Amino acid sequence: MKNPPVVEEISVRYQDLDPYGHVNNALHLAYFEAARLAYWELLARNLGLGSLEAGDIPGMRYVIAEATVRYRAPIFLGDALYGAASIRTVTNRSFTMDYELRAGESYEAGRTAAEGTSVQVFYDLETHEVRPRPEWFLAGVAAIEGRTEEALTLSPKEAG
Repeated sequence: MKNPPVVEEISVRYQDLDPYGHVNNALHLAYFEAARLAYWELLARNLGLGSLEAGDIPGMRYVIAEATVRYRAPIFLGDALYGAASIRTVTNRSFTMDYELRAGESYEAGRTAAEGTSVQVFYDLETHEVRPRPEWFLAGVAAIEGRTEEALTLSPKEAG
């Protein structure tokens, strides 16, 4: 991932390891989540929305509709690990995030350990239904990503 807007240092814990001595595959999604929360903290801070509520921005709830992980290299105890997150696309009811985990002295110098994506849909906790995105979301993401709102709302086919 080139120039991600958010890079979070992640601690690899002993309990994260599998019998082979590397991080268990199930933990990669939790590491992506740490990068996603760092993204929300930046977005909330930029928009003056206050502290996160249970890991979400006030007034914005979502559920994960799909998640993928591509494993590239093992992660070991003692590795310095960095997780990056970026929003690729935004629709009226969902958004797609890209993630990358790198192990090494820094994010820039690290080896790619995993890449992934997740699709989130905006969700109303009271009605248990998908809802439209908050009005402020697209502009806030565009500012963080350094892209236009139009570029964020293009489908992958339209973007080329």
